[in-house]
Amino acid sequence: MELSTRNIHARDVVCRSDLQITLEDDINVPDTKPDIEQLVKTRGIIQISNISASDGKVTLHGKLSFTLLYIAADALRPVHSMRGEIPFQETLNMDQLIPDKEVSCHYNLEDCQANLINSRKISVRAIVSFACCQENQIGIAAGVDIVSPEASRADMEQLSPPEGLYRKHSQFALTQLVSQKKDVFRVRDELILPKGKPNVETVLYYELVPQNMQNRIVEDGIRFLGDLQVFLLYIPENEDRRLEFIETELPFDGIVHCDSCREDMISDIEIVGNSQVLDVKPDEDGEKRILELELNLNLQIKFYQDEVFQYLEDAYSTAITLELSRQNFSASKLLMKNQSVVRVSDRIHVNQDMDNIMQICHANGNIQIDEQEIVEDGISIDGIIDLDILYITENDERPIALAKGAIPFSHTIEIKGICENDDYELQPFINQISVIMLDGQEIEAKIILDLCAFVFTHNEQQIITQIFEKPLDMQKIQAMPGIVGYIADQEGSLWNIAKEYNTTVESIIELNHLEADHVNPGDRLLLLKQLDGI
Repeated sequence: MELSTRNIHARDVVCRSDLQITLEDDINVPDTKPDIEQLVKTRGIIQISNISASDGKVTLHGKLSFTLLYIAADALRPVHSMRGEIPFQETLNMDQLIPDKEVSCHYNLEDCQANLINSRKISVRAIVSFACCQENQIGIAAGVDIVSPEASRADMEQLSPPEGLYRKHSQFALTQLVSQKKDVFRVRDELILPKGKPNVETVLYYELVPQNMQNRIVEDGIRFLGDLQVFLLYIPENEDRRLEFIETELPFDGIVHCDSCREDMISDIEIVGNSQVLDVKPDEDGEKRILELELNLNLQIKFYQDEVFQYLEDAYSTAITLELSRQNFSASKLLMKNQSVVRVSDRIHVNQDMDNIMQICHANGNIQIDEQEIVEDGISIDGIIDLDILYITENDERPIALAKGAIPFSHTIEIKGICENDDYELQPFINQISVIMLDGQEIEAKIILDLCAFVFTHNEQQIITQIFEKPLDMQKIQAMPGIVGYIADQEGSLWNIAKEYNTTVESIIELNHLEADHVNPGDRLLLLKQLDGI
């Protein structure tokens, strides 16, 4: 007899490590830029260029790219901007690291600020958190049946079991990682300035932000839909207007191709970084009115498949002694993928020492998760949305200013049946920000958050991995009585009784005129010893 097997896989976390660093550097104002009188806004983007792993350590190479918007002592053009970079190389200790195997790294720019040292020098300071993890796919050849050597050689199903063989099959649910990949979703588009807007002379500041994003698996990949929010602050060619901005939305619809995905799979798609470019091009008349946009979203994509796995739970023989070798296996099952929508609103007051609001330009935010824990039937989350609101003032000498706000939120993601030992992955995303000017000192902000949670539960299974045949112990068999009276001491099935007394479930049912494979405490049974192949 031979064991028929089937390969199953499970994720195993080899090691993980978290690190928070502070990037800080003093930056000189370029010679072509005027002196800084007042800082307005700083925006930073983290970009990872390389992740290398060796000797129990992971080294991250990357840079912080920042854009600084400021006020200069320039009566004609008071608003200016400058850009810069701070490269970094950081090392994380990760014990039990497998060399040359991929390490995934999630990072978050928690804060980025600039402080004025003097009119020609600034100090840029950013706080970045990294969470690195290395996973390994564990494969096991799980026994699913016992077949004859002839059937095994012919690669065919066993039509009838070998003589004297009795098998017990069972099943468990699991979610297998089918494939994973890194890819980039690119949004490229072109925008022409509305007729009421003057031509662009100098780009001061821009942001390209995806909103209302949705994705789903289609026939040839993953389809992404949403809106690209475009904000541009610029100096116009028209000398009568010293500052101009445009904010609009462009729909996007595109596909990231994937050969191995199917529509019945479960996708886990995480945006782990982005890069964005806005260029101004001349139109047919040579006027700088065409905006060429490109947003690249770096994606970590995983595909899962739910499956009910049929396996061989137990076996014995009345013709030979059959020994089974077993191995513990932790089966992971996706308990739930929950996408919660959270609506948050608050009023933000401008500091009294700041200029009044004349018109709101643009708002952007960042999610900070302060606390998260598994509670009964859910995951409790507390956090803050840090909000930056750029606005036009009534002061011609300082025509632009920034209002900052911190809006707290609390939410429980409903996950029925979740327990403390379950693993989960949380992906927060700001889907939409809406701000309304109430008066010169107050703003009403409304924010829609997406909180996506992947929750995996685990159950331990014993898998048969090998079988060994030995001749029957005839002395033991002969010592066993041919017929036994048995009184059940607990509720259960007949399988273990039949296996212990070298008989079969069918024989017990027939001999005792039972209607089901089940006994209760106190039931009296007759057991008839059975030998086959002798």
